Amino acid sequence: MFNFVQNNQTAIKVILGAVALTFVGFGVGSYTAAVDEPFLAKVGDNKIFARDVERQLEGQPANAATRQAVLENLIRQQLLIAAAERNGITPSVEQLRQAIATIPTFQENGKFSQARYAEFIKSRYRSAEDFEADVRRDLMLQTQITPYLNTHFVSSSVLARMGALFGESREVREVLITPAGFTADVKIDDTAVKAYYDSNKTRYQEPESAVIEYVSLSLDEVAATQVVSDAEAQAYFDKHKTEFGSEERRVSHILLTVDAAAKPEAKAAVKVQAEALLQQLKANPAGFAALAKTRSQDPGSAEQGGDLGFFGRGAMVKPFEEAAFALQPGQISGVVETEFGFHVLKLDEVKAVDFAGQKAAVIEKLKRDKAGASYRAQLEKMGDLAYQQPDSLQALAEQLKLTVKTGPAMSRSGIAGDAVLGNAKVLEAVYGDDVLKKKHNSEPVELSASNAVVLRVKQYQPQRQKPLAEVQAQVRAELTTREAANRAEKRGLQLLADFKAGKGLDGQSWGVLRKVSRRAANGMAVPELRAVFAANVSKLPAFAGARRDNGDYVIYRIDSVDKAPTASAPELAQLKGVLGEMSANTVLISYLDELRNRDKVMISQQPADQ
Repeated sequence: MFNFVQNNQTAIKVILGAVALTFVGFGVGSYTAAVDEPFLAKVGDNKIFARDVERQLEGQPANAATRQAVLENLIRQQLLIAAAERNGITPSVEQLRQAIATIPTFQENGKFSQARYAEFIKSRYRSAEDFEADVRRDLMLQTQITPYLNTHFVSSSVLARMGALFGESREVREVLITPAGFTADVKIDDTAVKAYYDSNKTRYQEPESAVIEYVSLSLDEVAATQVVSDAEAQAYFDKHKTEFGSEERRVSHILLTVDAAAKPEAKAAVKVQAEALLQQLKANPAGFAALAKTRSQDPGSAEQGGDLGFFGRGAMVKPFEEAAFALQPGQISGVVETEFGFHVLKLDEVKAVDFAGQKAAVIEKLKRDKAGASYRAQLEKMGDLAYQQPDSLQALAEQLKLTVKTGPAMSRSGIAGDAVLGNAKVLEAVYGDDVLKKKHNSEPVELSASNAVVLRVKQYQPQRQKPLAEVQAQVRAELTTREAANRAEKRGLQLLADFKAGKGLDGQSWGVLRKVSRRAANGMAVPELRAVFAANVSKLPAFAGARRDNGDYVIYRIDSVDKAPTASAPELAQLKGVLGEMSANTVLISYLDELRNRDKVMISQQPADQ
């Protein structure tokens, strides 16, 4: 994702529903794609489908409320894109190129890598144009959102008031009324079941699904069948040693430092000291480590007797490297001058790149080299066989010695995280006319530069309406749960009213006392926290209640209130930033409402949680 998104995540989450922008590498493309599946929403001429919601969720489980929030996020994005297009705000080719070049996924050693970019496109998109369309959308979203970020003033009086509110804490205890206590008394008749089913038929539809079988051809598998002799491997290693690393040397040194701005006579004086040290070492080479500990001025190595560890070429400054790689093991150098001062070096050990240590890597390299041509030939044959015998994968599998695999039933959005069944190119092929309707083998679908599959639909189940007889028990259970929750809430409201009137307090068993604040909820859900802090605490104990999503009704007894302590400067600065973002979000949401009134937004009756 772009730095813009990373640096403004709080605002983006508030404005766009805590869902990432479309550039996440799923090949979402334009919402105007021509497909037969019903849409969830339509913004102008652009449609949003269930598969778009699934891709935003990235395979994570989600309830109906979350899916609806994702759909709303996609609608808001499309409204902003449409506004940008109307205003002529379209990224230029150069802006698009620069944006893509800065994406970390495509960088190697801090620079854009064309190879990484090509591999990414091949594995996750139909074409570079589709990916670029997604990036262009993100840039357009950026132009629409940026003006609202970090531009709102927060007065000192507002800051002080909000600081007091956020810092206030309250001690509470709770009592819980659950629907389970009312379920046995709930009776739902057949008339109510049928009426609810007739009014909510789309909730009881089974989405279309497909079971596919496929064969996979990979360069790794082809490489595993290749044979490389020891003689071949030795010959290749001898000729290409540098491909498998470089020689490393372990060196110790004694450094006498010299300031870069020192006068020539000062440098000469230090060099004389270095020459004297060298004479001592020639007389007693075994004393190198001891002398380094007492005389070396390199703080990083002196304590280790001057030991610098192993390093290869390019790791040290040139004069030091030349001296180090000219020595024989155990040999001591002359005085070597560098920008840091004067050194005396001793070569402790040489770690050479030898064939024995690299044999496995050499053989693997040669196997893959040999496999390249064979893989391409088999890939071509794979395509020919898939076309010549389009009604089965069996002959193809037998001739190429591949295994036919069968996946589980899946929807149009595929199976998230699966390298094959979650691949955008595979899903496009599965639901294409030739594979789905004519029941033919697909052409080879290249998942990457070294892996391809041919697939066919083994079984297809179109979307169908489940009859009432099939879902009657489910509907009755849902209505029972709903009614039990309503009764729990009714009982909770009655108890809350009694408590506020001072009735029944002595006989009620309350939970453990805990302290909560607007900044530290201590496990309390946001709606409950709001209820607790909305309660009138002029007289204690005070009471607040809230219904939970699972149907429980919770009542909180507020026993004490602690005013906010004086906020520190960093806390005030943080709060000021939050309030500024909230203000910016309010303005942007108002802008989005204007766009919604201007552009025609159509919401389908099909639920987003299918």
